[in-house]
Amino acid sequence: MRRLRVWTGAALLGVTLSACAADQIVTPDEYTRLTPGMTLVQAQQVVGDQGQPVQALAGQAHRWENADGSFAQGTFLAGRAVDFDQEGLLAEAGSKSKLKQLRKSNRR
Repeated sequence: MRRLRVWTGAALLGVTLSACAADQIVTPDEYTRLTPGMTLVQAQQVVGDQGQPVQALAGQAHRWENADGSFAQGTFLAGRAVDFDQEGLLAEAGSKSKLKQLRKSNRR
């Protein structure tokens, strides 16, 4: 009886972990490997997903969004990434991103 409970618990844990992984399109590790200068195809290979094109003021933007709303986004000009940003993947990177936006708005 004890073995049955252990196996049942392990099976449920495996199903739960698989379901979480399926909702995770872009991971924090993948985000940290996205670098300016990459092509869109290279970024898609890092993430392992095509992502979705999104509206951009200049160039082309592409977003990889997870089921929980966290995302990574890249801006591409002349076929190369000029910037990557994220929300909800890395707390520290999100803070830097907000600071970067504030600096840009203060220059205007």
